[in-house]
Amino acid sequence: MKAVWVSIGNFFKRIGRWIKNTAWVQPLLIVAAIFIVVFAIPYIVVWVKSWYSSDAAYNYYKKFEVKLKKAEEGESEVDNLFDFLKDKDNGVETSADYPDKFFLTFVQEDCVGCDSAYEGFNYAQAHWNESGYEINDGRDFALYSIFIDTLDSDDDKNLFQDYIFDRVDTIFETVFGEYTESYYYQSFSEVLETDLENMISPDTFSSPTTFLIDFTVNNVAHEYSYGVSEVLFDYEGTANGGGSTTTPQAKATTIVDCWNHDGYFGKDYYDKNA
Repeated sequence: MKAVWVSIGNFFKRIGRWIKNTAWVQPLLIVAAIFIVVFAIPYIVVWVKSWYSSDAAYNYYKKFEVKLKKAEEGESEVDNLFDFLKDKDNGVETSADYPDKFFLTFVQEDCVGCDSAYEGFNYAQAHWNESGYEINDGRDFALYSIFIDTLDSDDDKNLFQDYIFDRVDTIFETVFGEYTESYYYQSFSEVLETDLENMISPDTFSSPTTFLIDFTVNNVAHEYSYGVSEVLFDYEGTANGGGSTTTPQAKATTIVDCWNHDGYFGKDYYDKNA
């Protein structure tokens, strides 16, 4: 065995001596190394950036989390939220502490689309109702998140999929049936069709899925059941005047337009592109 290691070592020593004694090889190796580093930099940057992006997105959504604890007993915060939607839809008085308008987003860890959507939410929240991000009803930014990958600590069951979904599947089926009439869906049906269909089954329900819940009087033109007036998935940003659609600013514009039922979500855009 020792002889094997000695022969391997001698082999690399011979290569090293050959490189050292062959002057023309050394510049080629240096140039090759430089090219490898240069071409690798963008991938390294993306890789490193993904660590921070995922952590930032996760921590952001956690701040707005509606918890699934006690979902087995039907006593979770998520159960309470869906009860609120049902009560409001039926005109029943509710003591649940939710505003009449808010984003409700379904997310999970290690979700590229969730990381991307976070950039829009975060930037929109930071610049809410400022120049370029005006809010037509003057309401405060409001967001709630549900982590659909939350597992039961005892039996590893998926709390959203195994407990919540069966109780509220009517809501998702109704949204699927009604949202096809929205301006946004009709303008982008080819992009949204599959995601909207996937929403009606716990096995295909994906993240990010975002509802704009709107029970306000300003929502007359968007009176859909359970207050679900707009639906977003892995959305594109809106680059006014051209430019990139992937920047936080562009994504924030889409979030604000969604809230305002304007831009891609409005009748004017639909009429121009119908």
